[in-house]
Order: sequence, then structure tokens, then C-alpha cells
Amino acid sequence: MKIKIGITGSRGFIGQHLIETLQNNKNFELFYCNLPNCNLLNSRSLEEFVKNKDVIVHLAAVNRGTDTEIVAGTVVATYNLLSIMEKTHSRAKLIFVSSIWAETDTVYGQSKKLAEIMIKDYSTRNKTPATIFRLTNVFGERCKPFYNSVVATFCYQVANNQRLTIKNGNRKLNFIYVKDLTKLIEKEILTKRKRLFYFKRIVPSNELSVLELAKLIKSFKNLKNKTLLKSKFYRDLYRTYLSYTDKNFTN
Repeated sequence: MKIKIGITGSRGFIGQHLIETLQNNKNFELFYCNLPNCNLLNSRSLEEFVKNKDVIVHLAAVNRGTDTEIVAGTVVATYNLLSIMEKTHSRAKLIFVSSIWAETDTVYGQSKKLAEIMIKDYSTRNKTPATIFRLTNVFGERCKPFYNSVVATFCYQVANNQRLTIKNGNRKLNFIYVKDLTKLIEKEILTKRKRLFYFKRIVPSNELSVLELAKLIKSFKNLKNKTLLKSKFYRDLYRTYLSYTDKNFTN
């Protein structure tokens, strides 16, 4: 019997990559909550999406817009999802992708933090499994530049011969490649934990300052010897850079 997996935010950056990963597993059957048929801000449309699912991966969020739009896109959407899961007595394992921004005082960060609190409370009260991954900077192919990824922005600017816009150059950042994240989610789908609620702060050792990142990505423009890409992290960054050009990169 196939594992039925519902995914919110499936059209987003992480969602697209997650689908590519999960589609390779013949034991999975995927379902998506997308407009217009499924709306996280309309509780009635969620019942069919939640029905008979074994796992729900909650990726949907709003990180740009007015404060009201951001709160609605994360807090209200999560509340509606949890309310329908509770109403329908869903036993689905919930996997929520949060952000390191939850440790800040920004509206987006506090929205993520509130969603985490609601999910933990839901898991405790209903005795259903829930996992929260609080992530650092996710990067990879098809990420939108000039949005919320400095890697995507630098890659796009270098590939298009634009001047890099560098702010807070000495600030250190940690990065996670999107395909590593999707494999982590796939593993969590299959993992049966003793604890119903599981929280993990994911901050890989892939650390660079903003200036170091800019210098590295600029070096990709004239890279002739791929053996200089000594680490998987560098190869993943290079692969991401090439996705903004007409070139192809194979490991």
C-alpha cells in the first residue's frame, strides 16, 4: 500500500524540488494543496486535501508582502490546516518546514515561531506525530533571485554580468542545498519516532561570509578546472550558478 503524502506550497522553490525527489519513490502517492481547488485560507476546501493522508508536508508560507499578508500566509494558514486535521481526526504525520528567521523579531520570523508553537500544541493535544525542521539559508536551482536567497541573487548577477550588491559583507551565513533538504524530508516521512513531537534546528557546517560567498561565485564565471571544487558544498553552489546560465553541470 502506498504512503499518501499531501504537500502544501508544492509550487514553491522547495516544493518543486521535493516533488522531484518523492516522485522517484514508487511507494509514495502525492497530493497537492494548490489554488483554486485547495486554499489554506478557506477551511472548507482543506477537508478533501487532508482526508486519508498518511503524511502532510507543510511548506506553504508568505515571506514578502504586508504584515497582514505575511501573518495570514503562515499563521492563519497553519491554524486552518491544523483545525481541519483535528476536526477530521486525521492521524497524518505533519512535517513543517520552518526557518531560522523564527529566532528574529521580524513579522515573518514571528509568524514562523507562532506556527511552530501551534504545531507542537496540536501534536501534544491530539497525540499525533509532528516534526519541525527549522532551517538556515536554503539554496539551489530555480530559486528566485532578489527575493530571499543571497546565493540566487549573486548567481544571477554574475551569470548576467551585473554588479553584485553586497550588504553586511562580514556576516557569516550557513547554507543547505535544497536537494539535501528534500532527501532529509523524504527520510523523515519514512521514520517512525518514539517521541510524537520532534524538533530539529538544521544549521549545516557550510559556512561563508557574504563577501566570501560573493568572491566564490564570481570565480565560477571563468572556472576551467572543476577539480578546484573540492567540497560537495562548492559543487552544489557551482551547479546552482550554472542553472542561471545556458550551461549544464554534471558531478
